[in-house]
Amino acid sequence: MRAIILSAGRGSRLPKYLSLKPKVLLKIGNKTILEKQISNFETMGIKKIALVTGYNSRYLNKLNLKCFHNKKWSTTNMVFSLTKADSWLKKYECIVSYGDILYEKKALKNLINNRNKIAICYDINWKLLWQKRFKNIFSDAETFKVKGRLIKEIGKKTNNVKNIDGQYMGLMKFNPSGWSILKRCLKKEFKGKYQKLYLTDIFQRIIENKNYIYGVKYEGKWAEVDSLKDYNIMKKIFSK
Repeated sequence: MRAIILSAGRGSRLPKYLSLKPKVLLKIGNKTILEKQISNFETMGIKKIALVTGYNSRYLNKLNLKCFHNKKWSTTNMVFSLTKADSWLKKYECIVSYGDILYEKKALKNLINNRNKIAICYDINWKLLWQKRFKNIFSDAETFKVKGRLIKEIGKKTNNVKNIDGQYMGLMKFNPSGWSILKRCLKKEFKGKYQKLYLTDIFQRIIENKNYIYGVKYEGKWAEVDSLKDYNIMKKIFSK
C-alpha cells in the first residue's frame, strides 16, 4: 500500500500571507497539515508516500519524499495532477488524499480494509462541519447518493438534503484495476481533454458507465481548508 498526497494548488482563496507556500505547509498547532497526514499514514503502516507538487514546489522538493510535478498546476485541476502519479497508480494499491484536508487515522483504516477497485471515503455527519463553514450549507454541498455500499451519484449541485447521504472528503483508494478504469474513461469519454476536470466529474461518469465505485462511511473528525474561516476551523479541531 502506498499514499499519494495532492499538493499542487496555491490556495488562492486564502489571504496572501497564508498562500506564500503550498497549502499542505499550513501550520496546525506545532505541525503542518502535511506532517500530520504523514504521521497518520506511517502509523497505519504506509511508508511509501509521494506528493504531487505544483505551486512553489521548491518548498516540497527539499523534503525526503517522492515528488511528481505538475508544471501546469495553475491551469489544471485534480484529475490532471493525479495522472502525474501514473507510474505508482498503475502498479500499486494507493490511497490518494487531497493535501488540504485532515482526518482521523480510522478513515485510513476503513480504506485499507476495503478491497474494491475504487473506494471513496465520505462523511455521514457532514452537516455539522458545513454549518460551521457556510451560512447556507447548500452553497457548497454536492450530491452523494449511496445504495448499499455502491455510490450512485456524486458531485452534482443540490438544494435537497435527501440527495446527500454524506460529503466527499477528498480521500480515496485505487488499485491498479480501478486506476485503469479511470484512465479508460478519460480516453473514451473526455477524449484526453481533462485539464480542468475534477475528480468528482470523472467518478460520476464512471458510475454512469456502470462501473462500481464503493463508498466508505466515515464518522469522525475532519476538516478542509479553502478559506481563512476554514483554516481557523481546522485549527480548533486538530491543534491538540
